[in-house]
Amino acid sequence: MIAVVAVIVVVILVLVVGWSAGWFNSSSSSSKGTSGCTLPSVVQLKGEGSTLVAPLMDQWATSYWNGAAVTYDSAGSSAGIQAITAKTVDFGASDAPLTYAQRVAAPGILTIPESAGGVVPIYNLPGVSADLNFNGSVLAQMFDGGITNWNNSALQTLNPHVVLPVQTIFPVHRTGGSGTTFIFTSFMSVENAAWAHTYGKNTAWPTNITIGGGASGNGGEASTVQTTPYSIGYVDLNYALNAGSGVGVGNVQNPKGDFIHATVANTESALVDSSVVLPAGTGDWYNVSLLNAPGANDYPITSLTYVLVYQNLNAFSSYTLTNAENVVDFLHWIVAVGQNDSALLYYVPLTSAIVSADIASINSITFGTQTIPVCVPSSS
Repeated sequence: MIAVVAVIVVVILVLVVGWSAGWFNSSSSSSKGTSGCTLPSVVQLKGEGSTLVAPLMDQWATSYWNGAAVTYDSAGSSAGIQAITAKTVDFGASDAPLTYAQRVAAPGILTIPESAGGVVPIYNLPGVSADLNFNGSVLAQMFDGGITNWNNSALQTLNPHVVLPVQTIFPVHRTGGSGTTFIFTSFMSVENAAWAHTYGKNTAWPTNITIGGGASGNGGEASTVQTTPYSIGYVDLNYALNAGSGVGVGNVQNPKGDFIHATVANTESALVDSSVVLPAGTGDWYNVSLLNAPGANDYPITSLTYVLVYQNLNAFSSYTLTNAENVVDFLHWIVAVGQNDSALLYYVPLTSAIVSADIASINSITFGTQTIPVCVPSSS
């Protein structure tokens, strides 16, 4: 009996000490750790847009509050732009900067770079295990029907040590409005004058190109190429490296004449070597480009991706200051702490200069006439 009483006393002491120490507080707003500030009450944040950045966004949504406060719908860049314009999401994500007309339709939008990545050509060529070489001019002709066969002399010249099959090329493009398409068509516009004149750069695939087929999202594009012999497509590096067996990832010629196989390292060097001057968050980003950076090892089809958010969060009639605090805290977190997840998923962490510019943009966000308190979780 004495032993039983002693055990009960010990248990009570443990419970008292544990409660005092906060061992049993399962839902503290500061449980993530902060630098001496108090996080706001959690509200649900919703984002929509780019499929290119979706794996990274999904990781961020999971890391930030263990997935309880952020959801992301990878419906494509154009869908993200439409959703933030209509104020049906808290933030949009796009690999294509806003056009002038889109900025007019959504006055007060901030453009905030949140990562960078590479768009790569992928192909399904049975019997060929080598990484094929491409340049922008040849890629443009493969996708518009100027080159229709895999053993075309222009392709064979780029790949002298590979026996290319006598098979018809089946180009696969993205359906819907796609930031990945914008990046890829921007590159072909720079590299091929005929493409630039006839089609130009756009989020939508040219309707007057009738060869090949379409697929939805980066994941759909990768899957279609994997299951379609003699096809070629274009996806973000993350999707290329996770496309599975039977899918080759092409090398792309850069301005130095070198054929570069995309990696995080050489897309990061392209970001660092680029001489691009970034506008203010409220400015015109449409012609911002990291394509064809000058370094010998730079991957040439490298691009920033963007978060789109209103500078005055009072634009949302349903918002309170707590909603605004959650948006601002999340944005601060992804450009600071969240960058630690980038390279692991084959995205490029932002440079310190871009992070500084992003923070200036995020700090300019208001809720009506009020400044927004900032408290950022210190770890994921």
